Amino acid sequence: GLGMVPSLLGAASQITPWQECSNESGTGYHRQEGTLRMKPSPRGWVALGSVAVTCALVLNGCNQTIDAPATVVAEAIRTHGGRAFDRIHVRWSFRGVPFEIIRDNGRFRYQRTAPDSLGQAIVEVMGNEGSWIEVGGTRQELDPQRRARLETAVNSVVYFGFLPFKLDDPPVLTTDLGSAMVAGQPYRKILVTFRREGGGPDWEDRHIFWFHETNHTLDYLAYREAAEVETTRFRRAVNRRQVGGILVQDYENYTGDPDVEDVATYDQLFEAGSLRLVSMVEFDDLEITLLE
Repeated sequence: GLGMVPSLLGAASQITPWQECSNESGTGYHRQEGTLRMKPSPRGWVALGSVAVTCALVLNGCNQTIDAPATVVAEAIRTHGGRAFDRIHVRWSFRGVPFEIIRDNGRFRYQRTAPDSLGQAIVEVMGNEGSWIEVGGTRQELDPQRRARLETAVNSVVYFGFLPFKLDDPPVLTTDLGSAMVAGQPYRKILVTFRREGGGPDWEDRHIFWFHETNHTLDYLAYREAAEVETTRFRRAVNRRQVGGILVQDYENYTGDPDVEDVATYDQLFEAGSLRLVSMVEFDDLEITLLE
């Protein structure tokens, strides 16, 4: 379910930073476009301009204003680069495997390149026309099962690597979990779940995001994959840098021992020092070019 059709990110409105005031709300949006033959997913690319991002909730008996969760997400997207993703060319290596994405006014191509058992380079491609492999420059079609594996493998790397850019996707439901302090810093804690319709086979996954209250950056995330063998992880953003107009960051990847039942408690476990670092998620050899 990580294979939604990418589409153009629209302009983000200027948002008033939220102020602390207790509230819980959930929001969701619907919009579909594009022609890519892929299974539905909650984590594709959608036009930010298609989402109303200026709404705020004013509570009776409280003289402070709280942005709706979707507004917090929209502000984070703007902070991390916003419209810079409209026309962009990115190359990088993830765990030794070269990746490349091109987005150009609604046209897109995602690919990774890896050798087969004979050492021949296989280019796995997702694009507006579908998904396929290229061997020696020749396109080869795939059966549905292999195509689905390709789409999940390629798009999952793009999804996690370029968060928070997919969190305004049509099937996304956002719920405010209130404020939290992590490492002495204030955060807005947002739960992301997915509608069954359009949410793909992994629509039951649960993601938690910690957005910095004043910087509007995505600093921590946690997720539970509702797979046959459920997996949870907690990630802390590190090595943040500006590359080609995009805010890029690597992640430390943690788990609990035993596995964590409620991913919303990961911040407390991290604060208590009870998590175990299992891996790094890093952009190596990163090149970002904005298309003219």
